Amino acid sequence: MLSRVGMKTKISDRGCRGITLLEVAMVVAFLGVVAMVLLPFLARPRHHGSARIKCANNLKQIGLAYKVFANDNDDKFPFQVSTNTLAYGNITQTWMHFQAMSNECGSARILMCPSDRERLNNICSDFKEGTAATALSLSSKGNAAVSFGASLDGDETLPETILATDRNLKTNQWNLDGRLYLAISGAAPAFWTTNLHNSAGNYALSDGSVQQATSATLASQIHRQGITTNRLLLPFLP
Repeated sequence: MLSRVGMKTKISDRGCRGITLLEVAMVVAFLGVVAMVLLPFLARPRHHGSARIKCANNLKQIGLAYKVFANDNDDKFPFQVSTNTLAYGNITQTWMHFQAMSNECGSARILMCPSDRERLNNICSDFKEGTAATALSLSSKGNAAVSFGASLDGDETLPETILATDRNLKTNQWNLDGRLYLAISGAAPAFWTTNLHNSAGNYALSDGSVQQATSATLASQIHRQGITTNRLLLPFLP
């Protein structure tokens, strides 16, 4: 009887023993390996997806501004009419195309893509000009406060024409005045660079919609525009 009780006590003691230093070291080592594996993923920016959505929303507002402007100007876009800010056919300063739509855009903040880290310090809030302009006016910073390119050939009657696009576009043909040619011939294939949306981008169409596209879907869009060549004026800096 006493022997059995003793045996039970001995077994119970064995089940309640503490964790050894070796076991603690093994757990710590395991957690260290897990941390090393997960750290690169945790360190990646989490706002990439939301930033692209905000960028698309900004382009949506810009596309709407184009539509409203056209409604008030005989179905013509800014580059097709002469305004106080934008001379007819201006092909040198991108920001002037958006300045011409200041009443329709409302805030100059929509001209900046949240992923455009190179220019975020230049965000402008208003469209004041001349003596009324401040450091936060688009006319003060010009292209430095713009993340989007503007079409020189968009057409109100062609709903799939690209009107505005992220500036991270490139082709194998460049023009000194800052024009980028989107040609259906394929002679100058366009593609997105990596500096805004990881080899992708957004663009606004004449029908008022905004598309998120890869280089492949961009190529398909170029062929659906309804025009042979669409010149995009990108906001190059001097």
